[in-house]
Amino acid sequence: MKEEQEKIEIEKISELLKKAQTDDGTFYGSLYDLYVLIGIVKGVNSINHGNGISLENLRKEREALYESYSRRFG
Repeated sequence: MKEEQEKIEIEKISELLKKAQTDDGTFYGSLYDLYVLIGIVKGVNSINHGNGISLENLRKEREALYESYSRRFG
């Protein structure tokens, strides 16, 4: 399954990164913030394109998975 590459505007990421305060103020802290912000933007884009799941559906899927493990292992 090939995912379509997300197009994230660098200006948006730059703007968010400027506002983010790193925990330790280091370069690695900034890289981590960048990683998190890119993940958030990808998630928002995914939801906007209809690729999300409701919390209720997620709960149902998790319960079904739990039940299948319970039957199989215990």
